[in-house]
Amino acid sequence: MLLAAAATLAAPMAFAQSPIVIKFSHVVAPDTPKGKGAQRFKELVEERSKGAIKVEVYPNSQLYKDKEELEALQLGSVQMLAPSLAKFGPLGVKE
Repeated sequence: MLLAAAATLAAPMAFAQSPIVIKFSHVVAPDTPKGKGAQRFKELVEERSKGAIKVEVYPNSQLYKDKEELEALQLGSVQMLAPSLAKFGPLGVKE
């Protein structure tokens, strides 16, 4: 995902177009370390892309509950998550 964002940043914009929107969902409060990291990611991407990429951060399970997030990612309903590593066990990924 970050590689895709970097490629977009490197490509010159030939004409004005709508920004790319990344929906970033997580299940914790904005004032937690993970929440603050998500907000900082948003700020950096939007600043460095000069507005070509917009990151919408959805904390506190606003879009999806903890058990629904990975499925939402697989379906393309969100583009970024900040899940617990334990969520990857059922997918065959060990901590």
